Amino acid sequence: MPFFKYLDENSDITDITFNDRRRLGPLDKASQEIMRGKSPLSFAEREIMAAYVSGLNACSFCHGSHQAVAQQFGIEPTVIEQLLEDIDQAPIREPLKPLFRYLKKLTLSPSKLVQKDADAVLQAGWTEEALHDTILIGCLFNFYNRLLDGHGVKGHASIYQFAGQHLYKNGYGVPWFIGLIKNMLKRKKLKKLNEVRVAPNLP
Repeated sequence: MPFFKYLDENSDITDITFNDRRRLGPLDKASQEIMRGKSPLSFAEREIMAAYVSGLNACSFCHGSHQAVAQQFGIEPTVIEQLLEDIDQAPIREPLKPLFRYLKKLTLSPSKLVQKDADAVLQAGWTEEALHDTILIGCLFNFYNRLLDGHGVKGHASIYQFAGQHLYKNGYGVPWFIGLIKNMLKRKKLKKLNEVRVAPNLP
């Protein structure tokens, strides 16, 4: 269970950001631009990166949720698991592998990044814009991983599926009037979660 009284087993990132809109509200727009804005990286590639970074950090909520989003884009969860085991052997396009090596180092040992790490990305045919976007995804999800784990929000299989479907269909933007409809959204979310729980093949 989460560490804060206003959170429960069905809480997600929005429950934390709704509780502190003044400071965390701007993250919604940033997340939408980073994950769904114009980029050399496809939506699916960005979602794989989100799940990958979260897997490196062992953040169960973000890893499970973004595996589910990636799956909505046609990416099998095994692809992300194989990336976590061995980037070189993972079944992704070869040019993507230097980006994932960069992400791994950025997440686990950022101070050890050197020019040759950036050069490897550029030599694989990527632009500086693509590398910049990769860094933004790494930064965003390292932040979100710590925000969720710091609050003790772990989630469960049905909420990962719910989040995956929501982010696939709606993206990351949140309307300005969210505070006014928060309770209505919570009721709607619980109804959807109950529907997901009765779906086959979920624990």
